Amino acid sequence: MGFNLRCALFSVICLAVATHAQIPGSDVSRAVARPHRGQPRMESSSPTALPPYETPASLACIYGLAHPVVPGCPVLGTTAVPTGGSGLIVVVSAFDNPRTLKDLNIFSHRFGLDHCDRFHPCFRKLYATGIKPPFDALWAQSSAVVVEYAHAFAPHAQIVLLEAASSAIQDVWFAVRRGNELLTQHGGGQMILPFSILEEPDESQRDDLFTAPGVVYISGNEGSLGFFDYPATSPNVIALGGTGLVRDDKGNFLGEEATNFWAGGQSLYESRPSYQDGVQSMVGSQRGIPDAAFAGDPISGAILYYTSINSDGFVGWIYEGNVGVSEAGWAGMINRAQSHAASTQDELNMLYGHLGDKAVFRDIKKGQAFGIPALRGWDFLTGLGTGITLEGK
Repeated sequence: MGFNLRCALFSVICLAVATHAQIPGSDVSRAVARPHRGQPRMESSSPTALPPYETPASLACIYGLAHPVVPGCPVLGTTAVPTGGSGLIVVVSAFDNPRTLKDLNIFSHRFGLDHCDRFHPCFRKLYATGIKPPFDALWAQSSAVVVEYAHAFAPHAQIVLLEAASSAIQDVWFAVRRGNELLTQHGGGQMILPFSILEEPDESQRDDLFTAPGVVYISGNEGSLGFFDYPATSPNVIALGGTGLVRDDKGNFLGEEATNFWAGGQSLYESRPSYQDGVQSMVGSQRGIPDAAFAGDPISGAILYYTSINSDGFVGWIYEGNVGVSEAGWAGMINRAQSHAASTQDELNMLYGHLGDKAVFRDIKKGQAFGIPALRGWDFLTGLGTGITLEGK
């Protein structure tokens, strides 16, 4: 088992190894971002009544994002997918995924989504430096999940995959700046940041990267026990966690539990933003993460997608849950809600304004990770909970 595959399974260890910036005296310019990804597994060749994965339709049913809603939202009996969306959703990744469009259209064909072509320009790929970067299988797999599910949840938006020259954090930040320019030119939109480095003492100096007018920034946290992910810890970014879906022996949806693969907590270096004043008893004086969650557990929330690139020996239809699905799901919901928030903090003010509102959030009260339990109300595993319909966004 190689280093990168171990990272997918033991994120806390790899967080400390993969990020030079956490070592005292290290050079921040040498820090390397890691992509958000889980453990891929092949799809079973023998269909069963209980697939080990979810689909765009089954997830849309569970979160009230498509109609009609099928009772129980069974994976094999639910086909309605979301419609709508507009503007741009920019996905910042590193290295090149040469088959993104091909895979996206295979995925779209299977699940009844619009194909992206010159008649329906719902996808394009850009290089941050203007020069095509080299290929990296792990980053390609990560970007495939995010692009496909962003399209699934906002099919009429244009998904822009913006590829950094490498995973060196300076290259990634350069790509974020290019994304800011692009979104500003188009009047705003959403930016997905499906990567992480560990928190570091001077991280707040980079928080201004996530303040372009009209842009809502979204990232996930796959950390634990004091090892939290940046940029998710930035007060200018919506931080997301993951849940697993619980079904009965007939495949009917029963509820959600917090993932036991990662957990949030109190940022080491970011102060509590005003939108979290309502959860001060939990977060104290520090920024607390996550803000919300979405199905993305690597086991019970596993998501089916297509990849035609050999990564860890997997090619074709595979399933893999990770926080990238959370990022794509929330970006799609915010895009379709047409709230046109002036900033991420504006969006979070709206979301936290619905703290405890059962019509807007499903409160996740079961599950634990690293000894941290899911609780009634806001908690360090799922934040406000998982979103229901497009209310409050």
